[in-house]
Amino acid sequence: MPIDEGTRLGRYEIRSKIGAGGMGEVYLAQDTKLGRRVAIKFLPAESAEDKHAIKRLIREAKAAAALDHQNICSIYEVGEEGDKSFIVMQFVEGETLDLRIKRKPYELKESLTIASQIADALVEAHEHAIIHRDIKPSNIMITSRGQAKVMDFGLARVIAGAAESEAETQNMLTRPGTIVGTMPYMSPEQVTGGSLDARSDIFSFGVVLYEMISGRQPFTSESAAATVSAILTHEPPPLARYASDVPEEFQRIVRKCLEKDRERRYQSARELLVDLGNLKRDAESGALLAGQLTTARRIVLLRRSKAIDSLAILPLTNASADPNLEYLSDGITENIINNLSQLPKLRVMARSTVFRYKGKDVDPQVIGRDLGVRAVMTGRVLQLGDSLIVGTEMVDVADGSQLWGEQYKRKLSDIFVVQEEIARQVSERLRIKLTGQEKKRLTKRHTEDIEAYQAYLKGCYYSKKWTPEGFKKEVEYFAEAIRIDPTYALAYAGLAGTYYRAATVYLPPGEAMPKAKAAAMKALELDDTVAEAHASMGLAKEYCDWDWLGAEREFKRAIELNPNNALGHLVYGAYLNEKGRLNEAILELKRAQQLDPLSLEINTMLALPFYCARQYDQSLAQLQKTIEMDPGYPQAYYFLGWVYEQKGEFAKAIAAYEKGLSLTPRLPLATAALGHALAISGKRDEARAVLDELNELSEHIYISPYDVAIVYIGLRENDQAFAWLEKAYDERSVWMVRLNFDRRLDSLRSDPRFTDLLRRVGFEP
Repeated sequence: MPIDEGTRLGRYEIRSKIGAGGMGEVYLAQDTKLGRRVAIKFLPAESAEDKHAIKRLIREAKAAAALDHQNICSIYEVGEEGDKSFIVMQFVEGETLDLRIKRKPYELKESLTIASQIADALVEAHEHAIIHRDIKPSNIMITSRGQAKVMDFGLARVIAGAAESEAETQNMLTRPGTIVGTMPYMSPEQVTGGSLDARSDIFSFGVVLYEMISGRQPFTSESAAATVSAILTHEPPPLARYASDVPEEFQRIVRKCLEKDRERRYQSARELLVDLGNLKRDAESGALLAGQLTTARRIVLLRRSKAIDSLAILPLTNASADPNLEYLSDGITENIINNLSQLPKLRVMARSTVFRYKGKDVDPQVIGRDLGVRAVMTGRVLQLGDSLIVGTEMVDVADGSQLWGEQYKRKLSDIFVVQEEIARQVSERLRIKLTGQEKKRLTKRHTEDIEAYQAYLKGCYYSKKWTPEGFKKEVEYFAEAIRIDPTYALAYAGLAGTYYRAATVYLPPGEAMPKAKAAAMKALELDDTVAEAHASMGLAKEYCDWDWLGAEREFKRAIELNPNNALGHLVYGAYLNEKGRLNEAILELKRAQQLDPLSLEINTMLALPFYCARQYDQSLAQLQKTIEMDPGYPQAYYFLGWVYEQKGEFAKAIAAYEKGLSLTPRLPLATAALGHALAISGKRDEARAVLDELNELSEHIYISPYDVAIVYIGLRENDQAFAWLEKAYDERSVWMVRLNFDRRLDSLRSDPRFTDLLRRVGFEP
């Protein structure tokens, strides 16, 4: 039936069309019985017979009708007339927030009033177990009196007690053409199809807050794909770029709403509402001077927070005259980092990030601001005979004041007690409330033997060297720790990691990976709660067994046990990349980067999902950022060559490989990559010379057949390439996990032999 002026729907008489909202057209109508104006929303004609769309319309009515709040548009009833399904709702006279923003971005005080009202509406909805899932300016009306009204719960989901089954919900959400939410306002978990909770609304609300002040959306790009990428990987430009007088506290609130990792966002709308309310009070009382919080007020706000939620522990200084004791100061630092990183409420900067400041004269406040943490701990370690002196200090990044300081003078045999006391006192000073289980984890000892522990620390120290001599030393010291204490699970986990790394450089995988797996199995047999052992077992299942499901279970368990361990997120992100789950890989690697922002390995690995997605410019940009961090990091040049090859810039690819080789001479995988680039650029004789060099190297070190195959692929000698790939398969080369994404192999993908190889390695052809 047509909808025109004068059309009657029972007691409602249509007056005029006023727009479209969410699912369908919206009309102004008169309730002839009660003598009031109402808005009527109709299901689109093309969806009228769609049972899922009708269910959604009814769900919208039921969800919103459960809410009775001054900042939520009221629902009166749902009905049907002929072939039309409709909702009758409160008519709100005014303009949508998006139209208001287009006219002029809000001033601070006015924006805080509107923002507080919207947040209050979300509190009401979330506390009724309802999430909106489409918070955006066009779904918020501003009345003539300046009151906000949140509308259109057409995408709302009842978290508990849903009317339809989860299976029905998923079917509705995954139908072709169905978009849940509005792209520029979606949370990262929304765009990747993940499970949603109230924190997704908080992210969307953060986008709205940003737009209210700046007049622009923080993530919108030239295409939907680019917008998704921005939501998943990019930080928005600072608000201060568009509004110079925006208070620092407002910027902090917006940043916290827009955290990619929802564990770091506001955990409830009520918590957000409190912060907005406090800032609004300051603005109205004059505590905001020239648009900024006074220093005193910032400190008050910081002190008033429940807990300091982020910390960087800088490498403790070896104050002893003996450089051979460097392992001790490094080991104590790493142990404290590992203990505190197990606390889910605290973000602790990872070892590889903080150790980039080792030996430097640094200002803790400056480092804290650079790393985006709220507290920084420094310290010194001095060993005098069998005495151990450890001095520590923790600084508030906001104002440079000391939060805590202590000096411990104990026997060396009391090193466990010292580390436990430091971890406990740090958590107390940061005002972190710990559960009984968290307290146990914080002070857990993996060995009671001081000699075993010292041997373990030495193994960890040499594991960071990445040299042949370092490899021998770490095996020696981890083995010594195990000999002294055969129940030392953490030492077995360390040994597993050693053999995994050796399989890529120092030993044939057929020798190294079974040793890695055996060590990981022993660690888990002794203690199933060691996150590092689960990560090592995941690597063994992935690289040695090609047991992809088993590997993923281990990686997830490692992250569950220690969610703040950057390595766990790194290896899982690499796994997801190899499986082609690129959006998930980006999220996991970004989480690793947040925990370990200065890690060269993580920053390099973050370029790979873009390479796999053929987004070569983004991959290139990420690699160039890594090189800016450290021009001497060889792996970045290796992947840089990959990208230049795919862009057809062969001279640049060759130069990148040569730069990498100048930093790590005769590295097999880089040598082979250079041979491939020479071959595809037409320098076949030089490429064959590389094959000769690899053959010569094989008499001294392990050369993966995969690397040899790469050169033959460049020469377009496919039979030889497949012969060497088969050898790589037989030897369980760790590089075989790259079959699914290595673009240098694209010329082989149409060959049935390649399809068969993919299947045997566990990939779906």
